[in-house]
Amino acid sequence: MNEDEAFEYVKNTLRKEKITPYHSHELEVVKSVERCINCGLCISHCPVVAAVGVDRFSGPRSIAVELSRSPPEFWSTADVVYLCTGCGTCREVCPKNVDIPEVVNLIRARIFEHRPDLVPKSLHVLREVLTEYYLAFEPWEDKEEKNESRDMRLERLGLPFVQDKILDKAEVLLYPGCQAEERAQEVREAAKVILDHFDVDYTLLDDMSCCGLPSRLMGDHETERVLAKQLKEKVKKLGIKTVVTTCAGCTSSLSDISYRNEWGVPAVHILEFLAEEIGLEKIDSATKGSTEFSDVHVTVHDPCHLIRHTSRQITDFALDILRQLPGVKVTESEANDSCCGGGGLVSYHSDDVAKAVVKENMEAIQKTSADRLVTPCPLCTAQIESNLFKTGSSVEVDDLTVFIAQRLPKKR
Repeated sequence: MNEDEAFEYVKNTLRKEKITPYHSHELEVVKSVERCINCGLCISHCPVVAAVGVDRFSGPRSIAVELSRSPPEFWSTADVVYLCTGCGTCREVCPKNVDIPEVVNLIRARIFEHRPDLVPKSLHVLREVLTEYYLAFEPWEDKEEKNESRDMRLERLGLPFVQDKILDKAEVLLYPGCQAEERAQEVREAAKVILDHFDVDYTLLDDMSCCGLPSRLMGDHETERVLAKQLKEKVKKLGIKTVVTTCAGCTSSLSDISYRNEWGVPAVHILEFLAEEIGLEKIDSATKGSTEFSDVHVTVHDPCHLIRHTSRQITDFALDILRQLPGVKVTESEANDSCCGGGGLVSYHSDDVAKAVVKENMEAIQKTSADRLVTPCPLCTAQIESNLFKTGSSVEVDDLTVFIAQRLPKKR
């Protein structure tokens, strides 16, 4: 038996025992668990534990220690590991930088591969959509109805329609993400308004496809790799220099896979692009003297995928831009960087947990006395808006990309 045959023999043996060897980058995550000093900070700061208690969700540390046990122990975590929102608070407060969000992803991947019966049924439905349409949401059957819905949203928000740009060569790829492509179309359209206003040389994909984050979060690494490869080929073919996103999850996901898969192209949120490439002076000049909108008092929600998985500086940019806009008063919420409850696909299968987590946000928002909440993430926007509406709150919710686009003067 030569070396290759021996390796295949070992792999087959492991497969029969429901064991998947770790890749080199996964081993770094595994090793980080050994640094845990059992201080309990991850548990005391976990928003899910705070919302539903340790009887329902035993917490980050209990999930992490499962990694060092045998595969059957992975299966025993199934009722807990899918309740993690992946917010990253545990990693942020950990004095030893144990990478618990990635531990969760590793465990979910092993469960998905070897015990798919333990994966929440709604995630299997999501996978069917992803593998059939390469999007996280089933696309509209009738394109005319989709356009009518778009136009109604634009009219209600007072936004102009900017024709899609599909170019062979451009400096920037505008990547709206699945939610803005098929559900929150106003976010996609608002990003076009902003880029067009500042004469950015950009293009959209002629065939939008998912970045693979939902597949990664459910543990479906096979579909994740297919989607990532497909997207890389599209990006490389375009020859663009920057990917600009409007979704917090897409920002963190694309930043990760573009680095890991050597795209040679950075992925940035539109807020970062505005602050660093357009510049605050240009934004101030563009909006100065605008009288179209009355004064408004806003508060801001910081998406976890931006502040903990990408960079807190992006939300600093958000505040800087908001303070440039005429008539906008900003009051920071006590829970501005607390999880909205919609991350980690939790809202797909355990809506009661997601609602319990977002409750802290809603209480803090009401304390600000703000008229409006803005957040640079379509998922956070939908999650918080839905829950505020159900409580009868008068606070309106806007995606921050839309809010900024509304305050740019219309091109003549």
